[in-house]
Amino acid sequence: MEQMCNVKNRSGSHVVYNIPEIGVRRTFAPGEIKRLSFEELEKLTYQRGGMEILTRFLQIQDEAT
Repeated sequence: MEQMCNVKNRSGSHVVYNIPEIGVRRTFAPGEIKRLSFEELEKLTYQRGGMEILTRFLQIQDEAT
């Protein structure tokens, strides 16, 4: 079973990223929360600007939140 977590856009603007290898394009509205796999988040770190998106704009929430 794939591990999932909630990811929130904590910025006041839209956040968009692409991961061509797995055919994913995500758009987050301000404050929007999406349920994503840890695998997708790991693949995002390999994309240009991916680490900046994760550290500056998105908030990874655990199950207790």
